[in-house]
Amino acid sequence: MIDLQSIIKAHNRIKPYIENTPILVNQQLNQKIGAQVFFKCENHQKTLSFKARGAFNALLAYQEKHGFLPKKVVAQSSGNHAQALAYACKLFGIEALIYMAKNVSPLKAKAASNLGAQVVLCEKRSQANQLAQQKIGEGYFFIHPSDNDDVIAGQGTAAFESINEIGRVDAVFVPCGGAGLAAGTYISVSNLCDNTKVYACEPLQANDAARSLRLGKIVGYEDSPDTIADGARSLMVSERCFAYLKQSAGVIEILEEEIIFWQKEFLFATGVLIEPTSALAVAGAARYCKNKIDVVDSFRDEKVDDDFAVEKNGTANGGLSAKFSAERSSLDSPRLDNDNQYQKQKLLVIISGGNI
Repeated sequence: MIDLQSIIKAHNRIKPYIENTPILVNQQLNQKIGAQVFFKCENHQKTLSFKARGAFNALLAYQEKHGFLPKKVVAQSSGNHAQALAYACKLFGIEALIYMAKNVSPLKAKAASNLGAQVVLCEKRSQANQLAQQKIGEGYFFIHPSDNDDVIAGQGTAAFESINEIGRVDAVFVPCGGAGLAAGTYISVSNLCDNTKVYACEPLQANDAARSLRLGKIVGYEDSPDTIADGARSLMVSERCFAYLKQSAGVIEILEEEIIFWQKEFLFATGVLIEPTSALAVAGAARYCKNKIDVVDSFRDEKVDDDFAVEKNGTANGGLSAKFSAERSSLDSPRLDNDNQYQKQKLLVIISGGNI
């Protein structure tokens, strides 16, 4: 069972190896979203994502338990976990073997390889997971990207740092793939804040977590779902993570158009290009402030800038610098006036990673 002490121990373990990432406040985004929003910028983390937290904690917890680090590690990943684990293994001199589906971002696969990991591309994500688990019998230490207590505790340190810095918030929004970040965040926030809602945000086109909550049982995909948010292409959540999702405020399902829109708006407001998966949490906060958490089609009529394109592997392209001063797409954001019940709310959004 993971509790607040697990998070605190994880934080103490990994502090020498990770960044206490900055928290960004941007008035333009506050006005656009309709609340006081604090963005925990894990795009400034080692290997550009929160995944370094879980990777380091899993390895260091293993060392505490056994008295030594594993000699070789195996994992399956859609990208960010691969880079984080490759980085940690390189630092500790550990052999890393990572299986990835062939539709992952080639840049992320190359980054993991450049960090010294052996990267093997497979036809499907399910095959990658199966092959990785088979290596346990050959002496490899298997580190799942989310279905692991030490990984979850590590991921929960991002929210732990945030709440200790900014204090209580009214609601927290995190991207959701395998739900390790959502689970860790829920554990931290529920123990540090009274009556704070924690929302997991996932693509409507990869909504296994939302469907699982509605059905009361875990359902998933046979192959990687088709979404631009490559970090959310998990096949299904684990029983371990599902237990915490059921205690959270729920899952917000985000349209592909919303992902693109909020990735773009974040770029316009801050000059920082976050990955599409990060934009899920920004979109979730915006939907919350419009009181349309469950109204998926509310965004369908909004115009998304055609010049801002995102490749299927989750990498943004297009004339981004030239677009800073261009006319923005119109979105019916809440006005900051006395009629807006959300304007005085304090929200935390976990930016899971930067674009690569």
